[in-house]
Amino acid sequence: MSIVNDLHYADGRQVKNVTGGGLFMLGGVLSYTADVGFVTAAGTDFEEYHGEFFRRNGLGTEGVHRTLPHTHYTTVTYFPDGSWKEVSVYGAQYETDNAYNTMVHGDWVARMCGEHTKAVYTESGSEELFWNPEEVAAVRAAAPQAKIMWEVPHYNTFNPLQKPLIWPALEQVDLFSVNLREARELFGVQEEKEVLRAIRSTGKSCFLRFGVEGSCAILPGQPAMFVPSIGLERTVDPTGCGNCSTAAAMVGMAEGFEPARIAAFANVAADYNALQLGPYPLFSEGLRAKMAAEANELAQKARILEE
Repeated sequence: MSIVNDLHYADGRQVKNVTGGGLFMLGGVLSYTADVGFVTAAGTDFEEYHGEFFRRNGLGTEGVHRTLPHTHYTTVTYFPDGSWKEVSVYGAQYETDNAYNTMVHGDWVARMCGEHTKAVYTESGSEELFWNPEEVAAVRAAAPQAKIMWEVPHYNTFNPLQKPLIWPALEQVDLFSVNLREARELFGVQEEKEVLRAIRSTGKSCFLRFGVEGSCAILPGQPAMFVPSIGLERTVDPTGCGNCSTAAAMVGMAEGFEPARIAAFANVAADYNALQLGPYPLFSEGLRAKMAAEANELAQKARILEE
């Protein structure tokens, strides 16, 4: 989804008109490859908010479907404990009236895929159209080699009406991503070891995010590897780091990296994402090489999480 945010920080600072949403995901993939497409439902004003980022990074807009009156514009409020809430500046009724027009269709994604597509990222809510079996089937048919990564939306895990819908959606993907708080809520456990065991029980590969502490890649048959974050003293804005790191982890999983390297690549992508307001503005082959080298070095700090 393409989004613009007004950010309200716990220390009282406020910043307006910051681009985000799906651009954070793009930043995660662009950290390691320029071969990426973007599919979204967007407002007729998409170009106004996101056009510069797309032009600067050589991205096409053929996957952008202008089905909404406005680009989604939200106020994100951060709280001292690290939690947040997000509400539309256009009001709850606008969100309700445009719920269907916000949904990404499986055939939209399928049209952007091919036999060489390695991975597909989605953050579609468990209640959305994308999870109809025929929609996912269309993507699978168009991209038979691709691994589907689902970043489970925060609101799904804490909504008692939507939470049950997570399980049938999860069955249709290869990879998923949650943060520790979401995982505790999703699986109904609190201890870290219990969370790891619950994730193992799904049989899926998981990217587990620990916020500012780091992240963990959990792959079937391999140890769960935790890698610490880097560059926290350089952080300007953490918004979108979960999206960005998840997309980078997806690339690593699709490429067959070992768990420590997956988590390290994700952490480095998140570090660059946090250097400024909005996504990192411009990616180049030189920058990608630099980030890869940093990730390889960071992977040496990995440790096994006990289960």
